[in-house]
Amino acid sequence: MDNEHPSSTHPAPPPAGSSPVGPAPPPQRRGPRPAPPGMPYHRVLATEKRQIWRGIAALLLLLIGLFAFSLGFGAVGLFAESALGLTDPASDDIEITPVSQAAALFALALLLPWSMLIQRWLYKVEGVSLHSVRSLFRFDLMGRSLLVVLPVWTVYMAVFNLLLPYEEGSWSTFDLFATFMVVIILTPLQSAGEEYGFRGLAFRVAASWGQGPRTALFLGVVVSSLLFMVVHLALDPWLNLYYFVLGATLALLTWRTGGIELAVVIHAVNNTIAFLLVLITRTDLAEGMDRSVGAGSPVMLLPCVLLLLFTAVVWWRTRRTGPALTAGPRPPA
Repeated sequence: MDNEHPSSTHPAPPPAGSSPVGPAPPPQRRGPRPAPPGMPYHRVLATEKRQIWRGIAALLLLLIGLFAFSLGFGAVGLFAESALGLTDPASDDIEITPVSQAAALFALALLLPWSMLIQRWLYKVEGVSLHSVRSLFRFDLMGRSLLVVLPVWTVYMAVFNLLLPYEEGSWSTFDLFATFMVVIILTPLQSAGEEYGFRGLAFRVAASWGQGPRTALFLGVVVSSLLFMVVHLALDPWLNLYYFVLGATLALLTWRTGGIELAVVIHAVNNTIAFLLVLITRTDLAEGMDRSVGAGSPVMLLPCVLLLLFTAVVWWRTRRTGPALTAGPRPPA
C-alpha cells in the first residue's frame, strides 16, 4: 500500500549542530529616499516627530549659504571691476556694473543646488523632489504658465513703471548691451534659486513642524514668507508688505500646483521685465535697488492685488482636485 504522505513532501531536518537558515533580510537602502507617496508638496519632509532643531539647522544653513555666496561673489565682482577699470575707486557713489550685477545674480542662483544638498543631507530625501511632487521639473506646466503670466506681467510692469518713475542714469552702449545679456541669462536662474530656497526648502521645513494639515500649511507659508521678507533687508513698510505677500502667494501656488514651476515663472518674469524696463528707460539702477524708508509707497498694493488674483484663479481651478500629491496611495491618517 502506498504511503499517503510521501517523504518528499517533508523537508529533511537540518544536520545536527547546524542552525536553521531563514529568508535573507531585505537589503538596506543606501542614499536618500524618494518623496513619500500620497503627500502634498509641502509635507514631503513631515514625520511623526517634528524635528524642530533639524529644521532650524536647515534654515540657518540656507541663510548662511545665501549671504556667503552673495558676499563671496560680491568680492569677486569688486575685484574684477577694479582690475578692468570699470569703477572709480575715489568715488563715493554706488555703481552697479554688468560685472557686479552678474556676480549678484549668480550668487543667488546657487541657492538651487544648495537647497537640494541641505534637504538630502539633513532629511535624507532626494534633492530632485524639490522640483515637484513628481520629482522632476514639469516644463509643460512652465510653458503654459508662461503664456499667461508673461503678457499680464508686461502690462502690469509698464503701468507700475509709469506710476513709480525713477531718475534717469547714465548708461554707455557697452553697459546697456552687457547688462541686457546678464539679465536675460542670469535673472531666471537667480529667481529659480530664490524659489527653491524659500518656496521649496524653507516652505517644506516649516510645514514639517505642524502635525495637522492646516497648521502645517500655515507654518510653511508664514515662516517661509517672513524669511523671504527679512533677507531683502528692506526698511520701508510698503516694500516689506510686498515681499511678504509675494512670498505667501507663491507658497500657496506651489502647494496647489504641487511644484515650484509656476512660482519660478512669476518670479523670473517679474524680475526680468523689471530689469529690462530699467534698460529701456535708462533708469539709475542703484536708485531702483533702494530699500530705505520712503522708497516704497501705496503703489506697492498693485502687485499685491495682482498676486492675490493669480492665487485665487489657481485655487478655483483646482477646487475639485485639491493640491497635487506625490505618486502612490495616500498614507493612513
